[in-house]
This record gives sequence, C-alpha cells and structure tokens, in this order.
Amino acid sequence: MSIPRVLLYVAGALAAAVLGLSATAAARETASPPKPRFGGTLVVASGDPGPLNPGITSSGQAHPVTGEIFNGLVRLNRHFDPVPDLARSWSVSKDGKTYTFNLEPKVRWHDGHVFSSLDVKFTYEEILLKLHPRTRTLADVIESIKTPSKNVVVFRLKHRYAPFLTWLDEDNGAILPRHLYQGTDPLTNPVNLRPIGTGPFKFESYASGDRVVLVRNADYFKAGLPRLDRLVFRFMQSAQAAQAFEAGEIDVYMFPSGPDSLRFLNRPGVTVTERGREGSARVVPLILNLKRSPFDDVRVRRAIAWALDTDFIARTAYAGVLKPAKSPLTRFIGWAYTPKVQQYSHDLTRANALLDAAGLRRGSGGGVRFRTSLIYDSGFARQAELIKTQLGEVGIGIDLKLMDMNSWVRKLYIDKDFDMGYTNFTHPADPDVGWKRIYVCSNIVQAPFTNGSQYCNPEVDRLFAQAAGELDQKKRGDIYKRLQRKLQSDLPVIPLVDGIGPWILRSSEFRGFGNSGSKEQFFFGEKVWWTKGTATRG
Repeated sequence: MSIPRVLLYVAGALAAAVLGLSATAAARETASPPKPRFGGTLVVASGDPGPLNPGITSSGQAHPVTGEIFNGLVRLNRHFDPVPDLARSWSVSKDGKTYTFNLEPKVRWHDGHVFSSLDVKFTYEEILLKLHPRTRTLADVIESIKTPSKNVVVFRLKHRYAPFLTWLDEDNGAILPRHLYQGTDPLTNPVNLRPIGTGPFKFESYASGDRVVLVRNADYFKAGLPRLDRLVFRFMQSAQAAQAFEAGEIDVYMFPSGPDSLRFLNRPGVTVTERGREGSARVVPLILNLKRSPFDDVRVRRAIAWALDTDFIARTAYAGVLKPAKSPLTRFIGWAYTPKVQQYSHDLTRANALLDAAGLRRGSGGGVRFRTSLIYDSGFARQAELIKTQLGEVGIGIDLKLMDMNSWVRKLYIDKDFDMGYTNFTHPADPDVGWKRIYVCSNIVQAPFTNGSQYCNPEVDRLFAQAAGELDQKKRGDIYKRLQRKLQSDLPVIPLVDGIGPWILRSSEFRGFGNSGSKEQFFFGEKVWWTKGTATRG
C-alpha cells in the first residue's frame, strides 16, 4: 500500500508539533504569567461518559468529567511523582509496608456532609478493590486499612510494593461518599447519575447523548480555586467536534482524531499539544476472544499479526501522531519498555502459511478461509475498515459491527460476546497500574477495560507479581522486558499503534493549561481561567 507524499509530510509535521506546547504557547508560559481572572464558562467536546462513578470504570470518556467532581488521595505530576490532593502529606514505614496519610481537615462533600477517613476506607474496601477495572488488582496487595482518626488513614500492605502511591489519584482511586453508597449496589446506585464529590465543580445536570453541566464549588478546600463558574461537556464525535471548534462553539477539543488535528496546527490562539496528557500514553490493540475458535490457536493470532500493516494504519488512521506499536507496552514507560521482541512486519506470505498450517485453507478457488466479526464505535471506524481490508487479503472475512461505545464495552467486557474488538489501553504511570490488567488471570471479570481476551498464563502472572514486589527499578524493568517478549509471542492481543495523542485548546481565551500533571485532562478545570473574566471574585 503506497502512502501519498503529502500525507507523510503532514503526519510528520503533526507528530513534531504535538510533543509539547506550541511555540507561541511555550513562549507565553515562560514569560511573566498574567494574574488569573475569575468567572466564565468553558465548553469541552468529549465523549458520553456513561455513569459518573469513577470507582467502577477506567473509561477515558468518564474521567474528564468525574475528575472535576472527585478527588483522589494524591495526584501525579508530569514525572508521575505523587503530589497532595485529599492527602496533604504522608509517610512510609521503614519496612515499606505501611503508608500513613494525613488528610485535608476542612473538606466537605458537595451536599454538605463532612469528609473523613471513613470515606477513604469504605471506598477502597467496598468499591475500588472490588469493582474498579485496574484498582481491583490491589486486593492482592492491601492487607488492611485503618482509620485511627477522622483525618488519618493507614494502609498496611501484605508486602513491599513499589508503585503503590501511583495508584492513588482520581483515575484509579477516586474517593466516594460513604453516606450515599453504603448498603447499596455501586453499579446501579442512582447517585451515579447525580454524583456528589469533594472536587472543584458540582454536578448540575446530565442530558444523555447531549451534555453534562458542572458548576463551581464555592466551598472547595483549595483556596481560590476553581476560577471558572461553569464547565459544559458536550458529547461529540471527532468530525462534529472539529466543526464546533472551528465555529467557536467549544473551547477544548478533547479527543481529536489525527486527521482532524491537522487543520488546527499553527492557528493563532489555538494550541495543539500532548502536554498534560502524559498519563494517557497507550497502546491500541486488536483484542481477540481466546475462548472462541480459531483465535484459541496461536498460529492464527500470529497470522493476523503478520497480515496487518500497522505502519499504514498509524500513518493513515492516526495521521502519524501515534506510531506503529513495537511492543505490547507503550514506549513512554522508558525504563520498562523494549522493542527487542518478535516483530510482525507486514508479510502476507507468512500469514498465509500459518493459516494453512492451522487447517484454515482457502481451497482451490482462493476464497474465504473463515468469517469473523469486529465490534467497534465510530471513533475506530477508519481503523476497522483498514483491518477488514488487510485481513481480507489473506482470506479472513470480517463483518464490521458498528456500535455506540457503551454497547461494545458491554459486549466485550461484560458479556464476552464478541470475536474481535479493540480498546485504547492507557499504561502509565507504571506497568503494574495500567498494563497488567490486560493479561492477568485474576482480571478475567465482568468489568470494563479488564482482561477481555480471557488470556490466562500462570507464568505471566508470576512475572507480574515478581515485578511488583521488586523495588529496584532496573531489575523491575528487566522483568517487564521478559513479559513483553512472552506476550508478543503468545499474542492474546495484537498491538497496533503506540502513543499519546493531542488535545486542542482555545488558548487565546483560556489560560492555565499544561502545568498541573500527567493526567491534566481529568482535572484541568481546577486551575484554568478565562482571560475575559473579572479581576476579583464577585
């Protein structure tokens, strides 16, 4: 497949531009910063988040909204180091197994109830460790949670565990109100659609399929914040959002496709950047249902990998912003990453030979070897068409099944009723946080963004456990490199592309983006301010 020269040029330009703030924005950040102003409404184009309970989902559609409503014990800065949030300070015992958190003393829930350590204990024991797609794996790590006082919570671990603090942000550890969830089913509690948090913004309304509206929390425990009056999240697909941004109807374009990003490069007053999204580095895999034939045969999985042209997929569907994946783990976790694994370059001869060896022959007419299906939403439409075309070249017929996001998530993760699917799996801040969940046996559960392929290998589980207990980063990295080699051989999922991806900001009218942390897209509203606001809070 040849790639148009102009596409290669613009892909390279976009990839270079989004590595940081635009030149204009970078110069502004290094100049003497203007004094923040107050008031105004920020409108964000995003996906429909579904239930607004961050304790039961790792969805990248939900957390940009819930991150404005809830807090975790800590946040992660751009280097993935923990900084205070609900916990103002903490200490770790000499044996590395006891973490004591001193909580902010004057925090209230949005309904006026006092926040306390009991909320933290309840949230972890009854929700996060049972239902969160990633955090539930900490059930094998945490021995006990004690509350010696209303402003102190103590976690005792079963063993030393290197990445523990990196788990405790809103994305993986949002604290929920005990007084509203105790004695209920967290999956169906009506509070999920009218959330009560401790964060900078309060819930006002949720129109399904349209928007979520949040208003300023005047009693927020961080003095002087937030500065905006309102946040409006409008649910849009990429093409629609591009038009709305062009028309000035939205101010933050949350999930642009690579091609849609091109039109906003070097626009005056607009910033296209990956800064503040470091925590969203991801590998997009093709997920195969290993409980269904013929995907239970590793020869078929490898044949599919040889048949796919990931370089072409990256350059066309992602405009070069994301790169072809060279490993199951994102390259943005540099200390653990290795590209020295089996590489499946585009090779139809090898793919055909493996399919023949698996007994899936075309026959004398050179027809279809077998038919299967791929579930996806509209954000993956271009990728789905490419996969169908490329696998068709080796005799695999694919029925494309377009669904809304909530429907394919249910099919893949809850019902396990699928042949092939996909997911944007974010991996930072540590392989044990974002990556392990895809592969370990204990995470084959009915919960979104878990082990959807239903892959289970005791050797892989053992290596993940060994890495988590190793405090020396180099030794940990060596274990993760062994895991990458093993997983790239077994191929329970097929890595397609690797990267972060930009967001687009109307930086002429809104300031304060880009300095808050590696997951700023989940809590940007706390510090962002409107240039046309008032000098003081009215």
